[in-house]
Amino acid sequence: MRSLRHVSRETRPPALGALPVDQHRAARARIAVCVPIRDESEYLTDLLDAFAVQTAAPDSFVLCLLFDGCNDDGEARVAARLPALNFAVSVRRIERAPQANAGRARRAAMALGQNVLARAPGGEGPPKLLLTTDADSVPAPDWIEANARVLADVDVVAGYIERPDAPAHDVHRRIERYWERLRCLQRTVDPLEHDPAPSHPSQGGASLGFRADVYDALGGFPACASHEDVGLVTAARRAGYRVRHDRDVRVATSSRTDGRASRGLAYALRQRQAATAPPSVQDPDAAMARYLRCAEVRAAFARLDDDAVAQALAARTRLPTPQLRRLAADCGNAEAFTMHLVPEPENAEELALERAERRVARLEHTYGCPCR
Repeated sequence: MRSLRHVSRETRPPALGALPVDQHRAARARIAVCVPIRDESEYLTDLLDAFAVQTAAPDSFVLCLLFDGCNDDGEARVAARLPALNFAVSVRRIERAPQANAGRARRAAMALGQNVLARAPGGEGPPKLLLTTDADSVPAPDWIEANARVLADVDVVAGYIERPDAPAHDVHRRIERYWERLRCLQRTVDPLEHDPAPSHPSQGGASLGFRADVYDALGGFPACASHEDVGLVTAARRAGYRVRHDRDVRVATSSRTDGRASRGLAYALRQRQAATAPPSVQDPDAAMARYLRCAEVRAAFARLDDDAVAQALAARTRLPTPQLRRLAADCGNAEAFTMHLVPEPENAEELALERAERRVARLEHTYGCPCR
């Protein structure tokens, strides 16, 4: 198969030199995979290898690499690999900011993807998609295909992020598993058709996918130092878009402790390693009480024209019935309505991890959770 190499003309980095461009083939791609990179050259070989073995057709996607003022040899490594690749690669470099800013870099990577998709024909055909992952992550061979399959039914997909290099005794791995069990309980007692149990809690930038028009409507990733991923997914849910946390969309990411984001996963792992006290997590009983309130609000959303239902919810929320009905009319779906009426607690009740694990096991048994 004939190889394709594409580099954005406006900001071509000198390290890549003059590369042949096949604009016709690049213009057929309807999926842009957007990766921000900041001094992460040691991961790029594995990243490129992962896209070389994707089950998606090589001409269906373009890999968009955003070099965030890198000081290492990452761009040269990519240039050396380009002749052997059978998929499109678009590259852009931005000036290095004094402090790493994950949101700024991911936003710029997605903008590169948007420019690529702007050349793709409109009209009939599958929707244009914007996917993003991290330089230190390795998507599963069917990652692109799985994203496209899910995004045929929903607006945003958060993939399942694994850390295969984490040691078996890693405390943070236990915490991650605990969060997964809580999410499974949530979707068991408060089911969402577009995000069924077991679901998962991750909303990390290592695996996020958007319909391109939805990403545009949301205004893109905020240019914040960290948690730009969680912020945009939360905004999508609040705006009424359908978000699925899908365990079949998989990436493996590293357990490094020196990541780009000032308070991202690497920071959390570093803090956990340095901790001397036993970890605490959200109290599962308090979480379950909130999940049941969400289920009650969600069930009422579609029946607010019934005066008895509206009055019961008004008594529970202490909001007048007319205000509840106006809010429901403004919300795109029951999820947005529920988020307004049952917000996430700012300071959730906590419990020692070992006790919380025992108590969540009892809840799983009581409610027949499929994760148990």
